[in-house]
Amino acid sequence: MKEFVKALINLLKVKSLMTIAVMVVFVVLSLNDKIDPALTASVITAVITYYFTKAEKGEK
Repeated sequence: MKEFVKALINLLKVKSLMTIAVMVVFVVLSLNDKIDPALTASVITAVITYYFTKAEKGEK
């Protein structure tokens, strides 16, 4: 249970919210035919890759 609470707190950090917001905006634009779905896939892949591969401060 404690791990779930910690995970939830980490999800609510600013960078997580910004990541989710960027993905939602691109998906909505893609669904409304404002931008190419391939661009959406590329941007979301880049954001997720950056988010999950970035080392936290102090890590190597």
